[in-house]
Amino acid sequence: MKIAHLVRRDFLIVNPYSGINAVKNQVLEHLAVVVQDDEDQFYGVLTTHDIAHNPKTLIIDCLTIKELVDSGLSVENTIFKMDTAKTDVLPVGENGKFIGLVFKNELYKYIFDYNLELENTIKERTEALEKAIATKDVVFSIIAHDLKSPFNSILGFTELLKKRLRNLDVEKSEKLISSMYFQARITYNLLENLLNWARSNSNQIVFNPTYCDISAICYDVIKQMSDTAQIKQITINSFHSNESFVFADKNMLESILRNLLSNAIKFSECQGKIEIYSVPVDEFVEIMVADNGIGMDENVKDNLFKSDLNESKPGTANEKGTGLGLIICKDFVERNHGKIWIENNREKGTAFKFTLPIYKEEIHNSQNMEFEKAKK
Repeated sequence: MKIAHLVRRDFLIVNPYSGINAVKNQVLEHLAVVVQDDEDQFYGVLTTHDIAHNPKTLIIDCLTIKELVDSGLSVENTIFKMDTAKTDVLPVGENGKFIGLVFKNELYKYIFDYNLELENTIKERTEALEKAIATKDVVFSIIAHDLKSPFNSILGFTELLKKRLRNLDVEKSEKLISSMYFQARITYNLLENLLNWARSNSNQIVFNPTYCDISAICYDVIKQMSDTAQIKQITINSFHSNESFVFADKNMLESILRNLLSNAIKFSECQGKIEIYSVPVDEFVEIMVADNGIGMDENVKDNLFKSDLNESKPGTANEKGTGLGLIICKDFVERNHGKIWIENNREKGTAFKFTLPIYKEEIHNSQNMEFEKAKK
């Protein structure tokens, strides 16, 4: 690193033919003063060392520091020159012209701060590398364990159909196909959560907030999950205020609702009921996904969002999970400037609630205009 940006350009100037006694106090207070005449001719730097060891009548007679160091010199080489000259200050020049002073204590401080910054950078990169390795290990673990199990079920069902299709009646064939679809849907959800989590950890998910109609998005998500709910004969009801419009990333919102609805289906008994509603609350819209399923104890509730490595309990039909779905929900909700929490229902089941910023047309039109101006 060069010393150019460490040069102190505010300094006291004294005439070379002044007397020592006239500037002695100034030298002691500022540690060094620059000696120049009225025509800006540089003569050297007067330090406390000069006053103590060579107290002549005129300043020009006792100067020991006269040589300029180049502003392109490195910090380390400048400190070496200071050690050789046994001084704590040196004058700096640029193209042979005096421009200012450098002090040893400031150079040492720069080296200390630079080393500290370097250590922090190494630490951050080490942590990022460790996190990437941990992510890779979790990905392989989930692929090997949680994804392998439903694929085995699907392979078993298809093999059974292949061997016995001609001997099975329509009802049994439909039952096997429904089971295959159920396992395929679980596998798809597991894979989607796994990919979202891995992409989120590597900052590859683009955040693109826009106008979102909660009612329409809920309708689409419920339609996607309807076959899975139908297998367990679960009823899903959706209620929304006329003002349930949010400013959020549509893909993230869909992922949040899909995960919460999947979770509700997973822990609901057959013929259970799930309710989804949204209402405006101040500057936000509050969305709830509630089921009348098996619920959860306080210990599980308190730790549900705390780790990427939560072990997922099997569902009421022994559905598997990665434990990543709720972590993704929390990450996506917070990226959209909302919050998420859990409430146990009074009678039975669990209610997940989260908030997202309400969409206000006049505010967001103004923001879009400012954004367009900035782009131009």
